[in-house]
Amino acid sequence: MKLVIATPEGILLNTQINKVTFETATGYYTLLPHHVDFVASLTAGITAYVPENETEKYAACHQGIVVKKGDVVTISVQGAVLGPTLSELQDLIKKEFKQNEEKRKELNTAMARLELGIMRGFRQLKGEIDGG
Repeated sequence: MKLVIATPEGILLNTQINKVTFETATGYYTLLPHHVDFVASLTAGITAYVPENETEKYAACHQGIVVKKGDVVTISVQGAVLGPTLSELQDLIKKEFKQNEEKRKELNTAMARLELGIMRGFRQLKGEIDGG
């Protein structure tokens, strides 16, 4: 069976697996080869999968959708982080959260500068209209 984890940026994971376990609004599910086709809404959380001839690995996924059609399980989410162990996944999530927080701060600063520039422009335009 193949597992594909897709985000808006592209395919994050495309690998052969023996099983995948994930959480939906109605509970946890495990899909194995030869299970019937399946569609569900994925809740944000940890998805566990077992690649062929390897130990269990993990993906922290935003909410999304899971579709099993034939021997392909596709998980489409806004974002995901892969980790070989839960502790490493936790470290990766913390790192990504910190990076996102820094980007948010930079965006807020840029927006404040833009707003200030617009306000200055309005004041200048008002002064030209009132003075002219």
